Amino acid sequence: MAHHIVIGPVDDLSGSWPAPSRCQSQGPNMHLIAGLSLPMEMRLFLHGFQNFFPSRDWKPLPLLYLPLVAFERMPPQVWEELDQTLYTLHLPAPVTLRHTGFDVSLKQNRIMLEATVEASVIDHLSVKIRNQARLAGVPSTRSLIPSGIALADITDVDPDVCSLWLATHRHLFAQIEEVYEFTVFKTGKNRENPFWEVMAEYQFAEEFSSPASLL
Repeated sequence: MAHHIVIGPVDDLSGSWPAPSRCQSQGPNMHLIAGLSLPMEMRLFLHGFQNFFPSRDWKPLPLLYLPLVAFERMPPQVWEELDQTLYTLHLPAPVTLRHTGFDVSLKQNRIMLEATVEASVIDHLSVKIRNQARLAGVPSTRSLIPSGIALADITDVDPDVCSLWLATHRHLFAQIEEVYEFTVFKTGKNRENPFWEVMAEYQFAEEFSSPASLL
């Protein structure tokens, strides 16, 4: 069964998401993206930069995640089949999330500041998700790798100011994290504001815990 929460602009960027509530998906064709929600420590590290951008021209994004796969728009009945199929995806080990720096990219005519990550292991998970989508009858998917974690819309930022920011922060990295699940988001716009709706979360690997030391 799918579950969802709606995420829009937020004031408390360090807070946790509310617990998802379980529901059936309803409505017209949906635009869905599979991605990795960030572990708490990495999310707080990146939120720290968002809290101290140089001016209001730097527009922080309310949701930090790493996009992996974009799905073709689909009706609710296809989503239900995809949902069940993705629950069967398993990898022998979690994915290592390694922050490698910051960069800028062009996304839909907007210039975005991104936190970059090492893509090799993440690309393997992306391929697995696309394979599962084909098994579920999803006619088209698109890999979003290589990609980064979008931090801010910097379309209105002076290029020299942006270059100085990148040079100042190029040696700062989040600690390496392991990720055990991925998330499927529904994306769109509510009037002028983009929104993300968490449709479901899928654990694809067992969380490793060290055995307790024997006394």
